[in-house]
Amino acid sequence: MADFNTLSTELKAQLSAETKIMGKDGTILRWDESCAPSPIMTVTPGSEADVAEIVKYCRNKGLKCFAQSGGHSWRVKHYREIDVVINLRGLNSVTVDTKAQTATMGGGTLVGELIDAVSEKKLEAATGVCNSVGALGSLLNGGVGRYMGKYGLGIDNLLSINCVDASGTLHRNVTKETDEDLWWAILGAGASLGIVTQATIKVYPESNGGMSWTGVLLYGDSSKVETVVQTISEMEMDENMCVHFLFACPPPTLAPVVMVVPWYYGPEDEAEKVWKPLLDIGPTFKQTGMAPANKLNEGNDAFGEKGGRKPGVGLGLEKIDPVAYKQIWNMYVNFIKENPDAGRSIVLAECYPKAKMESISRESTAFANRDMNYMVICVPWYEDEKLDIRANSFSQSVREIWAQKCGHPDRIRCYTAFAGINEPIGSLFGEQERIEKLRYIKKQWDPENYWGALMDVPA
Repeated sequence: MADFNTLSTELKAQLSAETKIMGKDGTILRWDESCAPSPIMTVTPGSEADVAEIVKYCRNKGLKCFAQSGGHSWRVKHYREIDVVINLRGLNSVTVDTKAQTATMGGGTLVGELIDAVSEKKLEAATGVCNSVGALGSLLNGGVGRYMGKYGLGIDNLLSINCVDASGTLHRNVTKETDEDLWWAILGAGASLGIVTQATIKVYPESNGGMSWTGVLLYGDSSKVETVVQTISEMEMDENMCVHFLFACPPPTLAPVVMVVPWYYGPEDEAEKVWKPLLDIGPTFKQTGMAPANKLNEGNDAFGEKGGRKPGVGLGLEKIDPVAYKQIWNMYVNFIKENPDAGRSIVLAECYPKAKMESISRESTAFANRDMNYMVICVPWYEDEKLDIRANSFSQSVREIWAQKCGHPDRIRCYTAFAGINEPIGSLFGEQERIEKLRYIKKQWDPENYWGALMDVPA
């Protein structure tokens, strides 16, 4: 294989002047370094046409390329095979059409950048809940987030895309009308079909002046673990609600606590009534208040920090069982105690209203798991790779408890963006007939499984 200087010189001649090419010293830090590529070069294209040329060049040279924007997905299955990383961050423009109520964003746009752009126009969009995550990376996996009770999944608001296929051909304005099969697959399995370089989505007028209520409730008393879980499990959420709850070790004490992050899209007095069952438990720390849309994700910035090893696993659950969660709590506390370097590890559950999501036919997209009640992930977080075996054992044990006591053991499901590196394809996309349909479409668009690094869907 040719060296970096030869490859970069040849490739540079085919690309726009705005394109940047770096060697190993320009490798971009990823959120999870446990399966991060170590490429020969990292290329930051200046245009969508550049992306197509980079893919063509890599194919002609027998190189494997991989596109990233936020760099947060931990499911890079074949990371050792990747020769070239295409850093899409240069394609980060957002254009908002207030009359049509749409937003068009480049493939490198981050969630925070999209929120800022639409909020400036007094609009809002169905996005993820971490500002530093790639907006399209999140959306193409389904697009779970705070506003889904009102507007559905991110994919339910997608209008059109531009994408580069495995041959290096740029396809513009792909919609359900232009290619029904490709559109079906893109909605939930987009990363396995090509590189999406641009997308247009629906946006909506903000409510309540764009202000909503949120905050943090900490329960440091381990005797309250089951009560908190039971209370959340019994709450019925309307379209203006969602809740995240997790086991974590926040500063300044760095001691294990149950952290609950409730949200309500309405005035503070209504929010306090809605979330009264949780407040009545008596958190040891409470910090709540009203916030604009472009500030809501700030509490997740620490979790979105890049670097470190985070070999996480996830599932989609039917229920959250208090006894099972107390068992997981004890495992979490012991893991942190025995591995102080892993003090930033978390066990997270997200719960959103399902009515809007389930109003869309399951058969209309590759996204199979619209009926999940809870999306959960266990993320060990540490620096020393010597902890890999213990960390994987811990996360797999948590996953097993979830599967056996909070779900259907014979029907394992997982939200794609939360999946571990070895998650079976059936838990992501459903029954065999759905998998066969996805494979059929994959065969048309990527017969050699060139885009298999994130979702390994062999044709």
